[in-house]
Amino acid sequence: MAKILSQEEVDALLKSHAKAAKGPAPAAGPVDRPTASAAPQKAKKAQQLKKVSLYNFRRPDRVSREQMRSLHFMHDRFARNFSSSLSAYLRTITEVNLVSVEQLSYQEFLLSVPDPTCFNAISIRPLEGAFALEVNPQLVFPIIDKMLGGPGDPLKQLRTMTDIEQSIFDGVLKLALDDLREAWRGIIDLDFKIQARETSPQLIQIVAPNEVVLLVVFEVKMSSVVGMINLAIPSIILEPVASKFDQEMYTGYKKSGTFEEAKLLMESVKRCDMQVCAEIRGTSLRLSDILALQEGDLIPLTKRFDAVLDLTVDGIPRFQGYVALNSNQKRVFQVTAQKQEA
Repeated sequence: MAKILSQEEVDALLKSHAKAAKGPAPAAGPVDRPTASAAPQKAKKAQQLKKVSLYNFRRPDRVSREQMRSLHFMHDRFARNFSSSLSAYLRTITEVNLVSVEQLSYQEFLLSVPDPTCFNAISIRPLEGAFALEVNPQLVFPIIDKMLGGPGDPLKQLRTMTDIEQSIFDGVLKLALDDLREAWRGIIDLDFKIQARETSPQLIQIVAPNEVVLLVVFEVKMSSVVGMINLAIPSIILEPVASKFDQEMYTGYKKSGTFEEAKLLMESVKRCDMQVCAEIRGTSLRLSDILALQEGDLIPLTKRFDAVLDLTVDGIPRFQGYVALNSNQKRVFQVTAQKQEA
């Protein structure tokens, strides 16, 4: 049985504890004062102790800072391109801005989106796996209303999309996937296609709930309508292409422009139609002579028919060569040299 202490014994224990806390009295004599060099050392030690950073071992960062910066610049370019494409598609001024790029678990992402919503699993061939693309209902229904000729007013009550509304909204999703493919072309050429769609986010699992995903958040403004678009990228998908991320490609600090912009410009120029013709130049006539021309008249030329001719592109001489016949007895132009610019 435990012994019960009396009040006198309790008081004695408290007094002995108070004396031990105060410590022994200092000895008489000169007091040691801290030197001038001791104070900075104590401040330095205190400062070193404050340098503590939090780290979650249950959810470590799977993507480096350099890759995060590259993803930020890449999807910022997508936001600008999609803003132009969506404005032309809806025939109204639409603004798309990149809000953030962050890492979190897939379960946290699912809990952050509304239910019901427009939730899509996007296949990314030739890579394995899928992206998750979520478009907020506050944005979906005004866009559908705008496409059907309505004013595109904000949604008053949250509801589930019908099959017809999903089919109508597929045009906007296809537009977004095309611009997303162009944005990713600098890293890898992916074929984005809608693999599955649901109105409840919990019904689509692209990765395990505890798996880390990169959440790319966009804000879309259309007159009085403001909505969010969320793109979830599993971090495990980026591991095979991690070495292909080139930060310099997306910073925009290159003197001659970025590689992606130059490539897009060259592809656009290649699709332009131009008129090419071989001409015998050098003959000049007065207007009176041209008006007096009749059938059977001969016009003297300064060059022979077998001489070196100029090949013009939209009226500008670019190449030199000869007119010849091919195996099918059709006239062709054989380029022998490039025209020297004056």
